Amino acid sequence: MIISLDSNINNIKHESMKLRLLHFRDLFTLLLVCVFVNGCSRAVQDPNVFEDGLPRTTPEEQGVPSETIARFFQMIDEKGYDVHGLMMIRHGKVIAEHWWAPYAPQYQHAMYSATKTFTSTAIGFAVQEGLLNIEDKVISFFPDLLPDTISPQLAGLSVKHLLTMSVGHASMSYAGSGKSQVRSFLAAHFAHEPGTSFAYNITASHMMSHIITKVSGVSLYEYLKPRLLDPLGIADVVWEMDNDGYNMGNGGTHMKTSDLAKMGLFLLNKGKWEGQQLLDPAWIDAATTPHIYQHPERTPEENAADDGSQGYGYQIWMGRQNSYRAIGGQNQLIMVIPDYDFILVCHSSIGDEAGFNSLIYDMLPSMSDKKLKADSSFDLTAAIAGYKIRLPFEGTSTSRVTMSTRRYRMDENATGIRSVLFRFDASGNCYLTFVSPGAIHNIPFGLDNWMIGMTDRSLSIARTVYPNTMGVTPVHTAGICTWTGDNQLSAYYLSMFNPGSDETLRFTFERDQLKIEIIAPSRRRLGPPGMQQPKLGNLIFTGTKINDR
Repeated sequence: MIISLDSNINNIKHESMKLRLLHFRDLFTLLLVCVFVNGCSRAVQDPNVFEDGLPRTTPEEQGVPSETIARFFQMIDEKGYDVHGLMMIRHGKVIAEHWWAPYAPQYQHAMYSATKTFTSTAIGFAVQEGLLNIEDKVISFFPDLLPDTISPQLAGLSVKHLLTMSVGHASMSYAGSGKSQVRSFLAAHFAHEPGTSFAYNITASHMMSHIITKVSGVSLYEYLKPRLLDPLGIADVVWEMDNDGYNMGNGGTHMKTSDLAKMGLFLLNKGKWEGQQLLDPAWIDAATTPHIYQHPERTPEENAADDGSQGYGYQIWMGRQNSYRAIGGQNQLIMVIPDYDFILVCHSSIGDEAGFNSLIYDMLPSMSDKKLKADSSFDLTAAIAGYKIRLPFEGTSTSRVTMSTRRYRMDENATGIRSVLFRFDASGNCYLTFVSPGAIHNIPFGLDNWMIGMTDRSLSIARTVYPNTMGVTPVHTAGICTWTGDNQLSAYYLSMFNPGSDETLRFTFERDQLKIEIIAPSRRRLGPPGMQQPKLGNLIFTGTKINDR
């Protein structure tokens, strides 16, 4: 049979048109299904999308009403809790997440004592690999650092006692850093037999970092990287060290909020990740079981209402509702509630840990094991999108300086700042440079808006910063400024790296003179436990303008 070329072409065009019409029909049908099934509800994802590999879904798909989550965020705001980033996970999927601007998902944030849970997990891997046993005696790892006299208590002190904060020392303060602190720890006096009394002891946690290095030949970070961090996709971790180069086992990690979520899933799934059993589930069971209680002298009724009295596992706190948590100073939190298959993680600067936990528990009764129908009239994304860090200044600038540069030579002052440079761009944003004998610090301040920058966190004027002598990399800052008078610029910056590391500054310009006031921080506790608190009182110093020739 002979078919003309024109006829063949027409047939091809006709079939192509039919395929396109079918494609658009199927696509339209899919869109209609999505609209009718999901309404306005969708996975609550921060507009600043960050790829972390975790699956997302709607709250209702996992049996959680969006209104419950919205109410939780509202209560955080009403109580004035300073939350920086938060994620909720149910049935293995992220159902809600938000970062309070200028905080964002891609920034590392101090973990403080939540680091301890990673340290104890390293001990679990070492046990699994036969490198040690939790009944091993601590003195066996440090034969060259022992005191002249070995007491019976020291001889009986085991790795398990380090894990469970039941060392029994009379004092939890130890001089030195690195090996010198290990020596101080081993020479400390005992008030109780090991294993009989709980006392929060951060150096006990750090001892385990030294032990991991002793038995593995690598640092705590290097040991965990191929076993835990890499499989979970936890990258770009900053981990501080002591003076002898050992990773801090009691604190000092800086991770993203999503990294906390991954660790929570790892614990909830009993050491399994994406179908692979990384760590023996028996270890996770033991780590999340109370081995000692904080207040055995109290009545059961008194302990029942206190999240700090539910028992302690392996560097993990037990909580109400059969929960357990990794917790760091100012509420760096990984809370796991197995009975509800629910995880909440956050970075924050909160002193009221118990109050915050209660808000989490208040959500539980509304959770269902079944999928829920979404309310098409309620948009959770919109409901929580507006939450951000409260601005340090009220109102907006009364004036604006643009395209201007001002240099000042500072009089001798306690901060060591020798000169200050102000550069204002066309939008009025201020790029501030402090020059000190040891460094030059550049901090950008957005005019009435946050601006992100980077600087060394040991900036000399920053009395709320605890400097790390091991030289942690420069850190992100967020700065904002406003003209509070025709000749007065107020500025504030915070460290995205360490909650509580912030400064409020006031610059007054009078002809060729500059007065700088560093406003005393509020009376809130800053930094990790044990950090020396800054003395209150404004710092004031002056300078003279350097006129360009």
